[in-house]
Amino acid sequence: MSLAAYLLSLPPWLTIGLLVMVAVSFSILGFLVVHRYVPVKVRQIHNDVAGFVFATLGATYGVLLAFVVIVVWEQLNDAKSNVANESSVAYVLYHDMDAFPDDAFSDAMLAAMTQYLRMSIEEQARESSQQSPERSESAMDRLLALVWNFVPDSEHERLVYGRILDNMNDLARYRNLRLQSSREELPGAIWIGVVVGALITIAFTFLFGTENLWAHLTIMSLLATLIAVVIYVVIELDHPSLGSVRIGPPDSYARILELANAKR
Repeated sequence: MSLAAYLLSLPPWLTIGLLVMVAVSFSILGFLVVHRYVPVKVRQIHNDVAGFVFATLGATYGVLLAFVVIVVWEQLNDAKSNVANESSVAYVLYHDMDAFPDDAFSDAMLAAMTQYLRMSIEEQARESSQQSPERSESAMDRLLALVWNFVPDSEHERLVYGRILDNMNDLARYRNLRLQSSREELPGAIWIGVVVGALITIAFTFLFGTENLWAHLTIMSLLATLIAVVIYVVIELDHPSLGSVRIGPPDSYARILELANAKR
């Protein structure tokens, strides 16, 4: 399990607390070391220059964080859109299968369809363990093979069969997009920029000289807290299948299973 998956398996308040604790501890301990070996008078002399550089540094890091948040937010919205499309296609597909003129083939398709839906919901419930969707993949393959190997007889069957084929292809496509979005993560290079940028931005505040030690500690702690919270937001949005913003299985899956159980 990756560090991000472990953090998102914890309650949100605990995850935020851990990130804030690490950031604030770094800022306080680092500053106390600098404060001990570099006198306040020496640091005060360079406050003007340090302030100008820090403004540029803060703006640069702020742009980087804003860019990362926008990227992961757009990815989350794309994942939600794919799940919504998958839900709609699955619901229409179920009703097309139910309305197929050949009762025997209709029942076979519905049985394979409900098996796939049930396995998908079970795997989504275990998504936090990062398990691969092998069982639902096999169920989807059996459903596709069942549909593709059928040869319709009448014109009516060919019409409904064509709609089923189109919806099956759409269902497989949106399912693959959903699984792909659950596996995608920000590249390591971006995370290096985010983490190193956070360390540099916080560490730069050690160079300022202020007469009031507690005020300096408070300012640094607030900055570290803000950066930690934004990093938590990035981690959450970057993993749409985990955490408090988790995207579950398509809504129609459970409704279809209810319809299938009611028909028995």
